[in-house]
Amino acid sequence: MKRFAAICIGIALFATACHVLPDEEGQDRRKGGLVLGIASFSDDFAAIKSAALPDTNSFILTVAGLQGTVYYNGLYGDRPDSIILPEGTYNLKLVSADYSVPAFESPQWGTEIQVDIVADETTKVLLECSQINCGVKLNFGSHYREMFGTSPVRIVQGEKSLLYAVGEERYAFFPPGEARFDIVTDTESKPIFKRTLRSAVNLTINLDASSNSGESAFSVTVDTQAIYESEDIITDGTFFEEDGLTPRTAFCIDSAARHVGDTVWVWGYIVGGDCTADNVNFFTEEIASTTHIAIAASLSASKRSDCMAVELSKAAMRNALNLVDNPQLKHKKIYLRGKVTNYMGSWPGIKNLSEYQF
Repeated sequence: MKRFAAICIGIALFATACHVLPDEEGQDRRKGGLVLGIASFSDDFAAIKSAALPDTNSFILTVAGLQGTVYYNGLYGDRPDSIILPEGTYNLKLVSADYSVPAFESPQWGTEIQVDIVADETTKVLLECSQINCGVKLNFGSHYREMFGTSPVRIVQGEKSLLYAVGEERYAFFPPGEARFDIVTDTESKPIFKRTLRSAVNLTINLDASSNSGESAFSVTVDTQAIYESEDIITDGTFFEEDGLTPRTAFCIDSAARHVGDTVWVWGYIVGGDCTADNVNFFTEEIASTTHIAIAASLSASKRSDCMAVELSKAAMRNALNLVDNPQLKHKKIYLRGKVTNYMGSWPGIKNLSEYQF
């Protein structure tokens, strides 16, 4: 079972005497109190490998009503002993820092939930903070260094970017979203590939150079902090944009979902099976169905919406890919050619599978 970093924060709601309230809102409504406390860390909680866990008193706490009125926004350590709130529903958000630009050694921890304040009643809530941004680490192979020397890679996300030097050993952290990777030489900056960065996933890319077509291999380790993924990418220095025409340029499932009706190549990690319109068995129990598999863009997938179901209608495909007879395929990266269409409910999936590669 995967284990994720959890900073346990106990929240007790009490009716008390002192409060912080906007003058213009809710003064005639019955009130309850919000008192926050942080529980002790469990004995097996380990500091993140790349950076020490920040002081929880420096976490940024926001308490806001559903209409946007903010009742508290500041350091957790500076919060009032009690915040009296009108009866109703509130958003609680806690983050370790406000990282709006890419930076090295800057994992961001946090969580966001809704709580109901009931007048004259005590409600207890447990917040579990996990990593919410994304880490990227590049390892440059010997062939890369022969072809490109010490040319760094610029990781670009929207209008923001960070230069990753050859020999750098730290993780660079970004908000979730698509990022482009460019080789930067003395004369030009050349895009070479894109990747979608996902919350709580720290990705190591082993980048090497070759005149051959790109290959990709995948391995994963999981510890108590976050998901750690490692991918090998071989490039000849030219950009490979997703177009779904070849395994090398296969769509990720996010992009493939925009091509319903088309027969294309799609890549993903085999994350489970036994799909329905609402659920996927993420190997939480023994797989029962041989008729399909579920793929996702990351092994951190945990919801039906993260996945595409892949129909195994042909005998050869079913014999080779079903998880009942082939449990060793768990978490393998796979490239599939088939028709993107609704499958297992209203979700985009893949049918009429004609080819696959690992």
